Amino acid sequence: MTVIRVNPSSVVGYGNKAESTFGEMHTSLTNLVNQVVNVRYFGPNAVKFKTDIGTIAADFANALHKDMAKMADAVKASTTAIAQSLGGQAITIQVSPKAITPPVPPTVDYVDVDTSALEALTGNVDSRFAELNAGLDANLTSLSATDWEGKAKEAAVQVVTSFTTSAKTKCTEAQTKINAFINKQVEVATSADK
Repeated sequence: MTVIRVNPSSVVGYGNKAESTFGEMHTSLTNLVNQVVNVRYFGPNAVKFKTDIGTIAADFANALHKDMAKMADAVKASTTAIAQSLGGQAITIQVSPKAITPPVPPTVDYVDVDTSALEALTGNVDSRFAELNAGLDANLTSLSATDWEGKAKEAAVQVVTSFTTSAKTKCTEAQTKINAFINKQVEVATSADK
């Protein structure tokens, strides 16, 4: 016997919370891209560094947006089935459709490097990724906690769990890559000043 139960206000509450969580994640992604490009570092090497790291961060951000949209679509598909069969309400979660584009680093005819700002950048990156991972976990926990039982919920939770696991793996990979890129640039900048 399968128990099917849906508390519409619980499911709608999840949808509102997911939209808020994904909005906060969009802000974290935008901040990540802006922080790595706007660090105090100027000169020809800085332009290349900022352009490359901005592209890496923006590519990751836009890929994560796609995963967030897939999670939202999975919930929509499951809740649409509920709406059709049980008279519940389908949930549509809006994920920011705006692609994140890194700012263009300024071109200057001097070199100005604040190595402590470059070194501190990894801490900023770590903070942004902690926010992203917390958002992914919060979304899954919130979906799992809804007052909703049945195969549709099981399917939604399974799909969102899979996307969450994949997204967290991508977060770890991107965080490692971005921090390695920063650390290499710190090494280059400090070794030049001897």
